[in-house]
Amino acid sequence: MSRVFGAAPRPSTARAAAAALAVAALALTAACGDNGGKGGSSGSGGGAAIALPTNKATGAPITVGLINDDTSPLGSYADISKSARAAVSYVNDSLGGVKGRPIKLAVCTPNGSAAASANCAAELLRQKPAAVIGGLDLGADGSVPALAKAGIPYVPASPIGAVEFTSPNSFSMLGGAPGSVSAGSVYVADKLKPKKVAVMFNDNPQARLAAQGYAQKVLQSKGVTNVSMVAFGNNETDLTGPVSQAIKGGTDVVIGIMQGSGCANVIKAKQSLGSTAKFLFPGSCADPQVLKAAGPGAEGTYYAVQQLLPGSGDPDVAAFEAALAKYDKSIPESGFAQGVFGTVVTLSKVMATASAPDQPKAVTDALKRTANLKSFMGPTVTCDGKQLAGLAAFCTKQARIAQYKNGKLSDAGGEWFSA
Repeated sequence: MSRVFGAAPRPSTARAAAAALAVAALALTAACGDNGGKGGSSGSGGGAAIALPTNKATGAPITVGLINDDTSPLGSYADISKSARAAVSYVNDSLGGVKGRPIKLAVCTPNGSAAASANCAAELLRQKPAAVIGGLDLGADGSVPALAKAGIPYVPASPIGAVEFTSPNSFSMLGGAPGSVSAGSVYVADKLKPKKVAVMFNDNPQARLAAQGYAQKVLQSKGVTNVSMVAFGNNETDLTGPVSQAIKGGTDVVIGIMQGSGCANVIKAKQSLGSTAKFLFPGSCADPQVLKAAGPGAEGTYYAVQQLLPGSGDPDVAAFEAALAKYDKSIPESGFAQGVFGTVVTLSKVMATASAPDQPKAVTDALKRTANLKSFMGPTVTCDGKQLAGLAAFCTKQARIAQYKNGKLSDAGGEWFSA
């Protein structure tokens, strides 16, 4: 197994750290639920939509499943399903489908429970899918093992659970929270060149493992040896004390590993203390509601994001924006919508390399062979199970760095960063 840091953590340690990050991601989805699932927005599109090419697929359809919690006790994420449908229309109408065959999207919407997701897996299996995409599947503990048993590849667009991180049939085209934290730490070390860094996290053993196993080890491997760990209570909202502890002694950079409201509270405390330290958070904290709640202290903060920013002018992003304008103008340019759109398009490219793109085993083999593929709107992916130690599902460990300035996010690094 390849090493992500100077010394690779034991798989059990990596999985425990991943579980902690999954909890943080899950908490963020709850925070974003009141916003109709419009979380993780990376900015707003700019300029007129481009004209999409016409290359319509006409052959026999290939079924691809989608499991997504359109509604659940934690909120509504219907925009993910809408964006997946728009992506399938784009692939079928503009990219010629998969070897000339259109994708038929079979959607199942559970309610956030493992039992409901298991039922969705059973329903989709009856439709004989070549692959199943995970939108935001809060009950993935029920769906992923059932799909694995049936030999169906699972491609999560918003992986938040340990089973999505580690299952042998799971292939994520984005690096999730582990990739964001490790790549963000590389940016901090290489570009911000700090002498002293503090890592803030919720006070539980798993979160501590996440902070030490990803951020601290990457920083130390890059020569940043003065790294302090600052924990705070899971229910704390006034974080003036922990932030004061983090910035004392001339801290140059603070890395936060937490959910959305935690990010906002850290930023508020930073502002009240008048800190001049730089702060970096996971890309999930770049949600517009979080930034709004954070107030003026959000100015200048950094975020490790997993896809190119809307409005960037990149051809893939321009096609994404044009597809939303053409197929469903109600879909926001959010991180959730962008993530599943990119996952659908990238999966279609991989399926086109399969010997039999309608057969799960052939698609699984094609996914395993995928190497150095430029994903749609995202990083280069290699699905060898070695990109993040102990987390075989991730096909990348890359992220870009966005900075919030003058009320919008811009690309601060100009490149993909990787641990």
